[in-house]
Amino acid sequence: MFWKEHREQLRQSETQRSTLTNFLLVVTAGLSALIVQQKFSAGAIPLSIFISLLGIYGALTVAKYYERATYHLSQARALTATLASLGTLGPESELDERRAEHYRQFPRLHRLRLHHLWVSLHLGVTLYGLALLIVCIISL
Repeated sequence: MFWKEHREQLRQSETQRSTLTNFLLVVTAGLSALIVQQKFSAGAIPLSIFISLLGIYGALTVAKYYERATYHLSQARALTATLASLGTLGPESELDERRAEHYRQFPRLHRLRLHHLWVSLHLGVTLYGLALLIVCIISL
């Protein structure tokens, strides 16, 4: 029961992270269209700054979602280890063997942390907003 609850909380964090990212990307796209429509005028400067702030907010928030997901994953793993030590689960060596096979199939990719990609995407939005700001300032 506790294991299932932690796994559900982990999934919820992942779902919230992707929903937030989709929302922020849609808002960024809409604001970008508005900035282009205004021909990078002085009135677009606050919108560019807002895009950068959205990127920072997104990066911090997805990092927090990762922290929560990691917490629930560690709790679920601790419960799994307890069940394995009690002999309730199958042999742990089989899980280790499957994990090692996975790492052999993806020797570089398994080292790349997904949360780094999520945070990088939002930091990219921040840089994009700053680039729009520079274009707006240059266009004055």
